[in-house]
Order: sequence, then C-alpha cells, then structure tokens
Amino acid sequence: MDTGTYVISGSLPVNDDLETEQLERVRRHLNGFAGVYLAHDQIAHTVSLHVSGTMLRDDARLIERRIEKFAEENSTAGTILLSEWNGLTTWLVVGMNWHVQCLIKLGAVQEQFARLVERDFDFLVRLEPPNGSAVSQSQPLMCVSVAT
Repeated sequence: MDTGTYVISGSLPVNDDLETEQLERVRRHLNGFAGVYLAHDQIAHTVSLHVSGTMLRDDARLIERRIEKFAEENSTAGTILLSEWNGLTTWLVVGMNWHVQCLIKLGAVQEQFARLVERDFDFLVRLEPPNGSAVSQSQPLMCVSVAT
C-alpha cells in the first residue's frame, strides 16, 4: 500500500459552549493515526489544529472525515484547512453546510480563472454603476486591461 507524509492544519471557529471532552474525543481518535495538536482558544472561540504523520492514504481520509464531523457538529462557520499528502497541497473545506458550499463554489471559480491565466489571455473588464445600467450606451464607466 502507498504510505506518505500527511499534514493537515488550520483553525476553525467553534460554538461558545464547546466542552473540553469533545476536543479530547477527537484527540484520542486521531492519536492512533498521527501526532495531534488541538488547542481551544476560549476567548476567540476557535480551535487550532495540526495533525501530521506518515500513514496510508486511507488513514489520511479517515482523519479528514473525523475533522469534518467535528466541524459539522461544533463549527460556527465554514473553514478552509490546508491538507498536504506527499507534497501535494489541497484544501479541505469543513464547517457549516451553507458556508462550505459557498467556499467550494469560490474555489471552482478561482480554478477556472487560473486555467485561463495559464493560457496567456488578456482580460477586458467593464465596470458599471451598482444599479447595472451604464452611464451611456457607448461609454463604459471604466475599462481595465489585465495582461497575464
């Protein structure tokens, strides 16, 4: 089987009433797979995490699922965590469902934009007033050319 170095890190906002026992359950569950650092900041209502170790890819997925479950139960917003497997960096989006969906859509848009940039496209941006109508039909408010 394929083993490699795995690291996931970041922080997520949590409910005011997060109990120490909830964090300890996560720590105990993940300690079997990797080195675990979890810290709860009771003033900022956040949990910082760093999980790392050499493991199978399936074990890394189990860690991510456990973190997703913890975030679904205790998070107050969507969060993007940095995940790295054998030097390949990805993002793990966890937390409140609506926030997660918005962050995933934003990531997809950024990925599409990055693909266009790779092809050396020039972009012409037309800015209009907030009400959506141009100042005049032939004159845009401002034109900006972005060469990549």
